Amino acid sequence: MQLISLESNHSSFRPVIFKNRTGLNFIVARQSANNQSSDKTFNGVGKSLLVALIHFCLGSSKKDSLKKHLPGWSFTLTFIIDGVQYVTSRSTDNQTKINLDGVAVKLVEFNNKFGDLIFDIPEDVSQLSFRSLLPFFIRPRRGSYTSFNNPNVVNNDFQILITNSFLLGLNVHLAEEKFKLRKEKERIRNLVNELSNDHLLKDFFIGNRDVSLATQDLEDKVKYLESDLQKFRIAEDYYDIKKEADRIKKELENTQNQIVLIQNQILNIEESRKISPDIKKENIERIYKEASVILADGALKKLTELEQFYKHLTINREKRLIDQKDLLTRELKTLSNHFEALKNDFDKNLKYLDTHHALDVFVKLTNKLADLKSEKDKLTRYDELLKEYHKSKLKIEKDFIEATDETDKYIAEFENVIKALRDFFRELTKRFYPKSAAGITVYNNDGDNQLRYDFDAKIEADASDGINSVKIFCYDLTLLLKGFGHKMQVVFHDSRLLDGIDPRQVAELFKTLRNYILPGNKQYILTINQNHLDEMKQYLSEDDYKSVVLDSICHELEDDSASGKLLGIQVDMTYD
Repeated sequence: MQLISLESNHSSFRPVIFKNRTGLNFIVARQSANNQSSDKTFNGVGKSLLVALIHFCLGSSKKDSLKKHLPGWSFTLTFIIDGVQYVTSRSTDNQTKINLDGVAVKLVEFNNKFGDLIFDIPEDVSQLSFRSLLPFFIRPRRGSYTSFNNPNVVNNDFQILITNSFLLGLNVHLAEEKFKLRKEKERIRNLVNELSNDHLLKDFFIGNRDVSLATQDLEDKVKYLESDLQKFRIAEDYYDIKKEADRIKKELENTQNQIVLIQNQILNIEESRKISPDIKKENIERIYKEASVILADGALKKLTELEQFYKHLTINREKRLIDQKDLLTRELKTLSNHFEALKNDFDKNLKYLDTHHALDVFVKLTNKLADLKSEKDKLTRYDELLKEYHKSKLKIEKDFIEATDETDKYIAEFENVIKALRDFFRELTKRFYPKSAAGITVYNNDGDNQLRYDFDAKIEADASDGINSVKIFCYDLTLLLKGFGHKMQVVFHDSRLLDGIDPRQVAELFKTLRNYILPGNKQYILTINQNHLDEMKQYLSEDDYKSVVLDSICHELEDDSASGKLLGIQVDMTYD
């Protein structure tokens, strides 16, 4: 891919024409003479916006700020791949589609198409795409200039590894294999951890109970309960029958108490009848003699009259007791008959209740059966998962060892390619820091993690901003000129790359471009501030300054008025 131009449907926009399809193209941000104060910066003229708009036309995610601040605008990018020209246009209002050579396509289709055209992405490797690889050649945002290997500014170590490995020509299948092995290991480990926190399974996990014995015990309980439920007869009127039985039982108790009371009364009558109230004649005579001492003869009855009187009393008493007994006997019979009838009803109800059950009892038993089955299934699943875990753990450990051994062999065989990359990167960095050790290193990562390789691009004492920027420049050129798996013919750097770099190193950067880009078929684009040019000019010869710098300026942005900026209007928005 090489860039030709960026245009817009708004006349105020200042079209950017990359006049050199191969070679150098510089977009210079200049200060007008009236604005050259010490505290004046070059921000806001459109340098970084230019990069954002190129990515916008190449299928980046939607940009709400563009829709908000530039409604009705569309931007058109023209570029070539393998000699074939493509024109893409994208509207700020409808960002879900891109117009490719006059045909509207969805973002996914667009990105898939150019992923296939530009990058040789293997089908079975994850996280490699047009959008994840393009930023290595056109770094899209401020954070892209923080680290040489993470222009996407992602918090994903595997994506960082896989994208760099692909462009460096490393075996990405080995990287993908370890990533999947580790993910599978984590998946099984997380499942086991989940189970170990289950209150039911905790004792099994720590070894206090045996799974097989507990499972067999649950199977027995399930069979027993299932057998009971098959015999279960549901009575919808169960509680009505039970209530009636309780009432009859209470009435039986009351009737029984009445029967016992009457029986006791009859016994008392029988006992009373045995006691004779008759007074013998001898006793009557004695009483009479005693009475004659006190009473007058006229007040005393004749002895025969007294005897008749007592006989009469005895007969009346006997009759009264027999009548009472007869009455109680009839009442006792009635109560006994009633008692028997109640007892029969009570027995029938008890028999019914004994063979039938309430619906809620059935529901409770059914729920209990479901709980037992669930508990059994959970134990069975736990047992199976534990076996799978041990089996998979052994296999994964075996695969880890084999993959590590395979990677050792691969790196040994690939050493010449790694050396070529290392030497070229060192060759570039030595131009800036001749006395500093530098190079690209690749080692086998045999740790228990997702990363197959430990790789680095290092310059001694690369902690400073200036050296870090040089490292990014050298690494990006290494990928462009010596990298693998792509047809990218362009690297585009923002002026942020030059921030903090010593002017002498900036001059060396242009010399490096002169020696490595101008002779070949690659394209290098750089936005640069006028002060960078002014500060480093003294370190270049007049011929180099003219042929390398001035002759390569394709566009100028100015801060004297809104019309001199990229959009041609004044707009304050965040798009990074």
